[in-house]
Amino acid sequence: MRVDVTRRAALVGLSSLVALPARAQPGPKNGARPPSPEFATLEKPVVLDISTTTGSLKESVQKGQELIWHIKDRPTDRAFQMTNLAVGLLRTETGGQLILTFSCNVSSSGYMTSEEAKLNMIMRTKGGAALHAWAFGVSVKCTDKNQSAPPQSHEVPKDIAANVFTNAVSIEITEYTEPNLPEQKVLRCG
Repeated sequence: MRVDVTRRAALVGLSSLVALPARAQPGPKNGARPPSPEFATLEKPVVLDISTTTGSLKESVQKGQELIWHIKDRPTDRAFQMTNLAVGLLRTETGGQLILTFSCNVSSSGYMTSEEAKLNMIMRTKGGAALHAWAFGVSVKCTDKNQSAPPQSHEVPKDIAANVFTNAVSIEITEYTEPNLPEQKVLRCG
């Protein structure tokens, strides 16, 4: 008998919910809508030359290269940029481990990324052949004005580490593209 009462009470409660009229959710108090996403594209990739600093360290040569994203179809409207690009290759004394690091400064030009800006780093030989590629992301916030982004690091697979360290003379950094990955989504600040 007690089970029947509990079931009936549950059914009555559920039926009262179904009978309630649908109500609209209240909108934002100030009437502001969230900003519409736009798309940004990288102006052009950069190529950084690599030089040997010590027997176990190679670093990028600073030539003032920068990565600049523009609003799609509006090449004069900058979204954000990355400057002071620095790449390092550090191997262990035994040569078995190779760590690749990337750092930069980030500046918003009135836009922020909804997700990290996706980049692809390709280590190349003197003849331009690709030795190894690494995909990574950098976050851009509205408050970024020549701010140092947290350094990124990546371990090169051990089976190719010695070859990459010995033969890498340049590194190309470009926008990461993939057929199912849309262009870089950005939101206007403010």
